[in-house]
Amino acid sequence: MEVQTTMLLEVINPYILLGIGIVLIGLEAVIASFILIWFGLGFVLTAIFSMFYEFSDGVWQLAVASMLSLLFIILLRKRFLKKFLDSKEDITDNFLDESGIGEIKNSKVFYKGTYWEIDPSVDESSFVEGEKVVVSKTYKNFASIQKK
Repeated sequence: MEVQTTMLLEVINPYILLGIGIVLIGLEAVIASFILIWFGLGFVLTAIFSMFYEFSDGVWQLAVASMLSLLFIILLRKRFLKKFLDSKEDITDNFLDESGIGEIKNSKVFYKGTYWEIDPSVDESSFVEGEKVVVSKTYKNFASIQKK
């Protein structure tokens, strides 16, 4: 008595698996989610395995690719994110937070191309339209100003 097995999915050609892996790795460069690369590597490794080991079913190939991909995501994603995305320098380049010269226009301070509300702690009535002022600080929608 012979046992008959049914295949759910034909065995996938290793070159097709390799192509899928390369496409997924290429899409990672466009999407930058840092997830597709691991699925791409899973498919590439499964393609290499398929060249030397004959799978009985295409479902097993997809299962191996998925398991490898999930293993890579769990073990390597955080390490690679930390290595590639963490900056060694703390760059605080906020050009709006620097002091400079502004001008009173329409009861607001025109400074660095933006209209800022005058800080409520400053007496607005002491400034006239068109007067140049020293902006010492900007925060939220306000500018701290002083007479020039």
